[in-house]
Amino acid sequence: MRKYIFWAKKIFEYYRYIRPYAVSNKYKDYLHSNTNISVFSNPRGGSTWLMTILSRIPGSITIDEPVNVMQNYPELNAVGFCPNPHIPEDADWPEAEAFFVKLFNREIKSIRSLGLYLQNPDLSRLSMCRYFIYKDCSSNMILPWLTKRFEINPIYILRHPCAVVASQLRYGNFWDYIKADPRAHLPDTRCKFQDIYGLYSDIISRIRTPVERLATEWSLYNAIPIRHPRNNQQWITVSYEELYSNPDAELERIFSRIGVPMPDGLPDSVRTPSASSLGGSHSDIFSGQQLSSWQRKLSKEEIKSILAITKEFQLDVYDDSPMPDLARIYSPNPA
Repeated sequence: MRKYIFWAKKIFEYYRYIRPYAVSNKYKDYLHSNTNISVFSNPRGGSTWLMTILSRIPGSITIDEPVNVMQNYPELNAVGFCPNPHIPEDADWPEAEAFFVKLFNREIKSIRSLGLYLQNPDLSRLSMCRYFIYKDCSSNMILPWLTKRFEINPIYILRHPCAVVASQLRYGNFWDYIKADPRAHLPDTRCKFQDIYGLYSDIISRIRTPVERLATEWSLYNAIPIRHPRNNQQWITVSYEELYSNPDAELERIFSRIGVPMPDGLPDSVRTPSASSLGGSHSDIFSGQQLSSWQRKLSKEEIKSILAITKEFQLDVYDDSPMPDLARIYSPNPA
């Protein structure tokens, strides 16, 4: 009975609020304003945390993983995206561009919202939401292509590769397929553009362990934005570690860039665990040991392996200390 009531409510909400709202936006223009805010990152890289912070903007709603093919959105599936797609900056892909036009103009009817369900379950207020915050862990490799075409207030958050890999290894069963086969789906033959894999085929061919695979993915998905000549210019680049350590200055930088007033007291909420945090990590967050927790969770050999792979990708902005080289992260084309 509870399951029936749950789905009956979802169907009612869809036809009463979501679908009419999406249809009405066809005649509006949200593509040329600062009301779209987009967060890009790796999985376990801090995107949910930053999205939660930004969701305190009054009149905001958060949209979860709009380009994740596992969400099974009909509009997304029709384009033919693969997981973590790569689109060269100057490539022509009309179907993909049409999808993003509808996404950022809020016309897509099947996109799942986290903001209203987690913070404000009253969907009747959907039409009053001014700011749409998109959280995306699947689009780092299309960031230059995307930001060249759309005004979406892009924020790219980067976290230490050792911290990301340590978190991924311990995050439920999501990466079990990699633990079973460290080379599964890499390269991904479903992807439209394969050239990115060819550039790093030698590194990919030497993957033998889950740690090597996850370190390679971190490097592959971050090489394009970090080494881009307009890094931190075409989008704002944010260091996870610096945001955690120095929230006042980093949040001021973010809000100044996106042109949105910063809510009062926002820096105080930085060390509040996100909805996707593991229960055991809360003590690290509150004690201030969050940035170094990976040093206790990974072996010395694993840390050495991760950092060796990132250097092969010419991403040497991190070493075996918790803090990155901020000057290199925040500079255009630091490689």
